[in-house]
Amino acid sequence: MSPPLPPRYLATKLAEPLPTTDGGVLRTIGEAVAYMTALPHHREIKQAWQHACKLILGRAPVEAITRQLSLALFMDAALDLGAAKLRRARTRR
Repeated sequence: MSPPLPPRYLATKLAEPLPTTDGGVLRTIGEAVAYMTALPHHREIKQAWQHACKLILGRAPVEAITRQLSLALFMDAALDLGAAKLRRARTRR
């Protein structure tokens, strides 16, 4: 078992907020960890989620973690692409 992740690390903001189809938004590594630990078993064992977990536990750069979380959400059809597109349009103004 690996040691618990420090609160300061869990509070690290992701490179971009990741909206989910259940109406949530993952903004920090801690929120991503909470989301992942609540996944049903058939989702958590998927390679994309396992890789995201390894990146977090290995304290990879936040950009790599965000990219992998986005991919895992997309692969599960749980990334709210409409909200993500709207957010990008707002930031370009």
